[in-house]
Amino acid sequence: MGRIIISVFACLFTLLGYSYGKIPVSIEAENIKKTPTGEIIAEGDVVVNYKNSILKADKIVYNQNEKKIYLYGNVYLKTDKMEIKGKEGWITEKGDRGEFYQVEGVIEGRYYIRARKVRLEGNKYYFYDGNFSTCPFDQYDWFVKTKKGVLIKDDKVVFYNVSLKFCGLPVFYSPYFSYPATDRKTGFLFPEIGNDSYNDFKYRQPFYLVLTRHSDMTFTFDYRNQQGKGLDVEYRNRLSADSYFTGNFVVFNEDRAGKWWEGRDVSPLKNRWRIYGKGDFHYEDFDISLVYDIPSDPYFFEDIYNASRLMRYKSYTKTQLIALTDQKYFSLEINFDFLYDLTKPTNEETLQRLPEIRYYIKKIKPIKKLPFYVDFLSVNTNFYREKGTTGIRSDNTLNLEYYANFRSLSNLFRVSPRATFYVLTKESSADKTPSRNLLSVEDRIRYTFLKGYGSFTHSVIPQLKFSYVSKVNQENLPFFDREDRINATKDIDLSLFNILNFKDSNFLSWEMSIGYTFNDYYYLGTNEIKGNYKPFKNRFYFSLGEFSGENTLYYDFHFNRIVRSITTFSFPITDWLKYSVSHSYDKGLFEGTTTLNQIYHSVNLKYRWFIISASMLNNIKYGYVQRKSVNFILDRKCWQFKVMYKEDYNKITGRTFQSIYFYINILTADIRLPFVSKGSL
Repeated sequence: MGRIIISVFACLFTLLGYSYGKIPVSIEAENIKKTPTGEIIAEGDVVVNYKNSILKADKIVYNQNEKKIYLYGNVYLKTDKMEIKGKEGWITEKGDRGEFYQVEGVIEGRYYIRARKVRLEGNKYYFYDGNFSTCPFDQYDWFVKTKKGVLIKDDKVVFYNVSLKFCGLPVFYSPYFSYPATDRKTGFLFPEIGNDSYNDFKYRQPFYLVLTRHSDMTFTFDYRNQQGKGLDVEYRNRLSADSYFTGNFVVFNEDRAGKWWEGRDVSPLKNRWRIYGKGDFHYEDFDISLVYDIPSDPYFFEDIYNASRLMRYKSYTKTQLIALTDQKYFSLEINFDFLYDLTKPTNEETLQRLPEIRYYIKKIKPIKKLPFYVDFLSVNTNFYREKGTTGIRSDNTLNLEYYANFRSLSNLFRVSPRATFYVLTKESSADKTPSRNLLSVEDRIRYTFLKGYGSFTHSVIPQLKFSYVSKVNQENLPFFDREDRINATKDIDLSLFNILNFKDSNFLSWEMSIGYTFNDYYYLGTNEIKGNYKPFKNRFYFSLGEFSGENTLYYDFHFNRIVRSITTFSFPITDWLKYSVSHSYDKGLFEGTTTLNQIYHSVNLKYRWFIISASMLNNIKYGYVQRKSVNFILDRKCWQFKVMYKEDYNKITGRTFQSIYFYINILTADIRLPFVSKGSL
């Protein structure tokens, strides 16, 4: 007998939760009939397609009175909620209740279940005598074997009489076990275990607490067998789509004054802490940004966050409050800056900005038909330190710009008068100059040669720039930052750019620049050099598929040598192995500076489930390895294992710091940031 394919309406065969009427259902079977009792029976490799749902079985019976669909033999069901195979079962036409036997399948797109029976009731799934896992069946590395389990959508999974098996080995048994089935669920997260040069054993145990829809907290207990115990409390609140706040408080109680305190100029501390937080708050055209970071002592980061490379080399923390209003024609910003210097025992001489007020009149075009623009910036800063010169500086710059274009030729002419006023309040001399007036002039001419070659375009851009900054006596001015010493300039700079742009987003860029000064001196940083020819700059950058690289080089004619060079290069060795190298060189020609000559290697391997990254920083000048790190990740998607090793050598103290951490997450449950509160969008 041939196969029968018919289309009926949902009023006849409403399927799996849709009851909108007159939505077609496609039924394919070898035989379809209707019984006197009103049942519709389809037999012989039955296939039912309804919207995004597919139902297959050897036999399907639709009972209109019970509003149920019965399935017999080689059952297959795929909906937006589940994809399962079974021996037999039934489901209501609304799809809110059902029962299936000898089941293997995926529920809610992430839970892989094998069970004697699975029962559906609304948003709950009951499964009996089965295995439960987030691992796909082709890598069933771990699973929970249970007599009975309940999966509540977007809530949790509860198991009774459960045993956990990992890689074929029983891990533990419990009469009851609960597992979060949502990305925001109160409970313990997986710990970190490791050791370092100070501690033979380190253990960090986080606990995640959901407060509201838009706020949560994490409590992390920190145990170190030599240093002591600590607690890290982090609070997060998503106030609106573009406003948030995160606050963090860390307290650590040291058991003893260990070797980490040796050679320091402060007495050992027993109770150590850090207060940290940040937030952005937006309301119409008014914004407030807040960052605060205050530790108990300058060695807190080195001792408590010693496993983090960035923290070990942190030289200061910043506490900052910025209030900004951005209007159509102007913006006003108030900025409070407080720096905590971690390189000194006290902050008495640390320069603070309390506050700084910036007023900016945006660029306007006074005459509509002329490409002439005007803008104005006023920066007013109250510089404060406990010991040393303090005072108020008002720095005001007016920019007058004129743009001219003729075909491929463009010209920018800018004149910028600048007036700076000082009001000194502490430890100042009466003979210091109270003000400074500068004039800056810049004229830049550029021509673009552009030619297309099918798969790429070639741009050749020569550029000539004239720069002038008037010379004034600034020796008697106070010195707060580099804006108090503006170098006089009378220079001509010539640059040549070559750019190849390919249609597949690959490109090459080559820049050569050289300059001449009429002042008989020029500057390398803040250092004055006698001569007329400025350093030659050569910069080459390319990105071609997986290959990328850059080199920036400065050659100084006065010293007849390369004074600075930075090179990076990255390329794939195979499809799964990538190598990168970076070399940094700075001659260090002046008093107070040292020669920098170091090379950084890194390798990244990603093959199937394995991710390995390794790096090494070599100090070539002194011939030692400054830093090493190796990270190993076994990522099976449904579970993950990490090993992280770091080693740092400090040449000044002669100390080598080592740390190694282990992390395993079998029951993966990633934690998201808080959701936006209702009605805040």
